[in-house]
Amino acid sequence: MKFMRMVFTIIAVGGHSTFTFGQSPLNPDISVIPRFRIETNDGANLPDDRSFSNPAFSLEEFELAIQAYLNPYARADIFLAKPGFEDEPVEIEEAYATFLRGLPLDMNIRFGKYLAEFGKLNMLHPHAWPFLSKPLSLERFLGDEGLNDLGLSASFLIPTGDLYTRLTLDILQGHSIAGGPGMESSEEELSYANSARLMSFFPVGTNSDLEVGLSGLTGIHDPLEGRRFFYVNLDFKYKWKPDAYTSLVLQGEGLLNSRTASSGPELTPEEITTSGFYLFTDYQFRKIFTLGGRYDWSESPYSKDDKASGFAIFLGFYPVEETTAFRLQYQHTSLKTPGGENRSVNSIALQFIFSMGPHKAHPF
Repeated sequence: MKFMRMVFTIIAVGGHSTFTFGQSPLNPDISVIPRFRIETNDGANLPDDRSFSNPAFSLEEFELAIQAYLNPYARADIFLAKPGFEDEPVEIEEAYATFLRGLPLDMNIRFGKYLAEFGKLNMLHPHAWPFLSKPLSLERFLGDEGLNDLGLSASFLIPTGDLYTRLTLDILQGHSIAGGPGMESSEEELSYANSARLMSFFPVGTNSDLEVGLSGLTGIHDPLEGRRFFYVNLDFKYKWKPDAYTSLVLQGEGLLNSRTASSGPELTPEEITTSGFYLFTDYQFRKIFTLGGRYDWSESPYSKDDKASGFAIFLGFYPVEETTAFRLQYQHTSLKTPGGENRSVNSIALQFIFSMGPHKAHPF
């Protein structure tokens, strides 16, 4: 209830204020985006019984976005999120300021808590995905929250002629690294993490474009021993859009992990190299319908014998353009643990999203 009162207060204050570009804004753009889900799966009673559970209704997340220009040179973005109806705390999902112009070398600076530009999907909020579940490789190597941390980011345009090329560098506090998968807990002070992404965007035809990116991330995964990990990520996104009612997206990422970790009964240090990837396609037709599929495969940060794979088929319906979204998804996931048996789970989920304000439920 406290969260809802805060939402209504912000909306009321924003609705009675004025704005002049170039001065301090008094009425920031305010958006509300809740995500609802109905889901059933056949994995609750395994291995004794494989049967689909009764469909469960849930509020995945309630997101409040507050966005505005601070002046002609900078803007601020704040995203608050509350999962479920229970007594879960309100989370500051992102809160950062971006300096867009007025700096040397056409540089952009971002400071605050934000989703780092590592790969392509990490920067997007879940309501902007065409599917319902996070790819297994990103979930296993970056965790449920992704690479979301306090930090300072600088991006530069690289002069490559007609080819749009940008380099982004991040210095991160290390909070998301410490809480991520495959990380040792420690009472010691957090160590900084560093990430970078080099991307290029170029047309490949009259109606199609291609974006490719190369990312790197490093941090301390074992503070007690001072051991560091390294991630290298390659991503691409191809989009064909012949008209306003039709488009085809093909997107994928591959991640390579390298680290030193102790294993075995004698905790002998060893070099571990594991990987994972996802690939999906999403076809938009008649503007308000989408149909797509995704394939996942991933090892774990600490073991080549701990593997997961799966595929998903998803259908989207957007009856009022980007303000509302219905998504139906079937997903099959197979798990293989060291020394254990293979296990598979099937799930069927229906998601409903709506948005009030300029931050939309789904970007067309």
